[in-house]
Amino acid sequence: MLVEVILQTLSQTAWATLSVVAIFLALGVFRIYQLAMPKPIAGIPYNKASSRKLLGDVPAITDHMAKTEGGTYITYILNTMKTLDAPLIQVFIKPFGMPQVVLGDFPEAYDILIRRPEFDRAPNLGDLVKGLTPNLHIHLRTNDAWKSQRRLIQDLMTPSFLYNVAGPVLYRDMAAMIDLWREKCRVADGRPWKAAEDMNQMVLNALAAFAFGEEFEHSVPEAALSAVQDMSGEDLAQIKRKGPDDFVEFPKGDEGAVFRAIRELTEIIGKVQGNPAPALTWAIVTRIPRISRAIKVKEDCIQKELRKSVRRLEETSGEVVKSAVDQMIVRESISAEKDGRAPEFYSGVMSDEIFGFVLAGHETTSTVLCWGLKFLSDNAGAQSKLRELLERAFKGRRGTSHGPSIQEITSTSIPYLDATIEEILRCGGAIPIIDRIATEDTEVLGHFIPKGTVVTSLVTGPSMMEPSFDIKTSRRSPASQADVKEGRQRAWDPLGIEVFNPDRWIVRGKKSAEHVEFDPTAGPQLAFGLGTRGCFGKRLVYLEMKIVLTLLLWNFELLPCPPEVSTYHSKLIASNEPSHTYVRLREIPRENK
Repeated sequence: MLVEVILQTLSQTAWATLSVVAIFLALGVFRIYQLAMPKPIAGIPYNKASSRKLLGDVPAITDHMAKTEGGTYITYILNTMKTLDAPLIQVFIKPFGMPQVVLGDFPEAYDILIRRPEFDRAPNLGDLVKGLTPNLHIHLRTNDAWKSQRRLIQDLMTPSFLYNVAGPVLYRDMAAMIDLWREKCRVADGRPWKAAEDMNQMVLNALAAFAFGEEFEHSVPEAALSAVQDMSGEDLAQIKRKGPDDFVEFPKGDEGAVFRAIRELTEIIGKVQGNPAPALTWAIVTRIPRISRAIKVKEDCIQKELRKSVRRLEETSGEVVKSAVDQMIVRESISAEKDGRAPEFYSGVMSDEIFGFVLAGHETTSTVLCWGLKFLSDNAGAQSKLRELLERAFKGRRGTSHGPSIQEITSTSIPYLDATIEEILRCGGAIPIIDRIATEDTEVLGHFIPKGTVVTSLVTGPSMMEPSFDIKTSRRSPASQADVKEGRQRAWDPLGIEVFNPDRWIVRGKKSAEHVEFDPTAGPQLAFGLGTRGCFGKRLVYLEMKIVLTLLLWNFELLPCPPEVSTYHSKLIASNEPSHTYVRLREIPRENK
């Protein structure tokens, strides 16, 4: 009897304990659910349906991309702004995280990026590459540590280095792509072909030469040219049987282990893009055998090139600089001597800074150039005008297909070429958003912005590629109000704001009525961000575009492609790439080849 009572008591106690545990678990789960739910910032418009979902706007974004032709995260944001009729909205894309505030207004974006110290570089872009470059300066706040690390690469964007060291090696590789396209143009005979991969490989090859010097042993354009030249008679006959709008597929050359590794690492960034837990994603993807092998190939290559540069420094006392790595080694040697420490030539910082500008530079530049191919193919007037001005500027080269030299390109001012580059950057939106984080409580357009909130400025949104919202001046920041009052606020004419038109950057010069100048401040532009934390490599991008457009239009006429590949839809991977990049070329006859 006593045993039964004891067992019954224990049973009741166990059930009571389990009940209490179950209640606490339920309360815990409910509390976690509450913490994960979106928490709107008061006063800023948002999608009410999204605020009631655990994943916030993510399901709506996914649905938009699935059902909308050319739909991306950016087009979802633009549609939401129009629906809410607001230049400042908030979206919920991270459970447990703060809302992301999105701004569609250039004057306030300018103010945030240039004049407001309470905004700093947000971690969003850095999170995309942290698994590959954990020591890159992009991860640092704007402080002394950032300034110190940035000095390591500061010499690479000086005019003397760009024009005298980088320019010649960039020109060599871009001229090699022209030779490749001349052969493809001959074989295709007026038919279109896919150009994105050629452009990507050419830029990567050129940036590798910029980083490691012209003696770097890898050359993708030459391998691709050999593959086209070695096409069989049957392959050529099949192409001749194609219709005028049928696409031509060309064989690919061997890109080599190093470039294959860089391409694979660039592509993996697309897997991290938009992921709510980038650190966890990187922890997983870097353990994939194919990716871990690519990382090792990349690291081995960089360390090998660093050793070469250190030997060159020791042999020449830093007087011979052939590459970006050489210049960084010289800079590190100078800094170490000044600080009274041993130089760290093989550090993680050195390796990541090298790979950082190769990674970012090749992806961004190739994307911008792909947009340029599309805009110029579809705008024959702008293309013809630019070619005419190039031939006028380099009239001594008219009889040669080689075109102007790198020295002629870098020393000649052609306002319409600069304007065309700027318009490609404006319309393409290769980097479609600029993120900044509030380091203290503040305001934007009269709305409270809590500390820690990421404010995202749209690069191709209202006031950039669409008419501006009508915003009361009283809602703007004091600095923006002063700009309005004193007539300093930049704005595009809303009529035709969405049209590709390089002339919008051209103004009448002071010398004469016929004299024109390129004005980079003619209107809103956020292609490279602004301020201290704007894109470090923008001068390199301008130089690359100047060389490519000059050589390309000197040798070819870009003809319209079939409608199905002539859309302006995009895909957001590491950058905002065109969904389709094809070319149809007609070679321009020159007397001397």
